[in-house]
Amino acid sequence: MVDIKNVFYTKWLIVAVVFTAIVVFITHLPPEVLPNQPQASGLDKLQHVVAYGVITFLFILSLRTSCSLLSASLLFIAVLTLGTIDELTQPLVNRTASFTDLLADIIGFITVLFFFICFKNTKGQSVIKVN
Repeated sequence: MVDIKNVFYTKWLIVAVVFTAIVVFITHLPPEVLPNQPQASGLDKLQHVVAYGVITFLFILSLRTSCSLLSASLLFIAVLTLGTIDELTQPLVNRTASFTDLLADIIGFITVLFFFICFKNTKGQSVIKVN
């Protein structure tokens, strides 16, 4: 069995989980509770990109080692699952599920992951290991 303390920095993991919970909570507030809906101007897609980018960033920061291809893949599956469940459950609170919102979530994930792939540490090694 995997000891979570050997895989994650507990503080960063807690921050990542709390932020994720806040995002899911906000996306499930009924529309009449939220002021100014940004959907008409397309700003809601930017909000999705930023929110899921931050979720990805926090979970990557919580890893004790460099992000491997396996952990990046698992994180992608987790983010995709979260985004899908988030979208599919929004109609329960009179919000609209949108495939384009899910695509914006994925773009947020890919943007942050791309940053980590391109970022080099002081030894010139990629932060994400492919092995």
